[in-house]
Amino acid sequence: MTQPEETAAGPRIVVQLVRGLAGTTRYQREVVKGLGLRRLGATASRPDNPMIRGMVRRVPHLVRIVEATGMQKTAGSADGE
Repeated sequence: MTQPEETAAGPRIVVQLVRGLAGTTRYQREVVKGLGLRRLGATASRPDNPMIRGMVRRVPHLVRIVEATGMQKTAGSADGE
């Protein structure tokens, strides 16, 4: 019997692109592309690890974490993440 993907591959987060890429730097566009986001409103499920969290921290004004281990969070939250 197979286990759900969340328990088999560890915790995951869902990242959503909430702002357009017009006026952003090349580096910011590459980070968004690296997260697997192509167009406004697109979502991508990624493993919850320091590398992905660091990518989200580079573009907090463009993306939002829709789901983080069952809790609602935003990329630009003031909790020091």
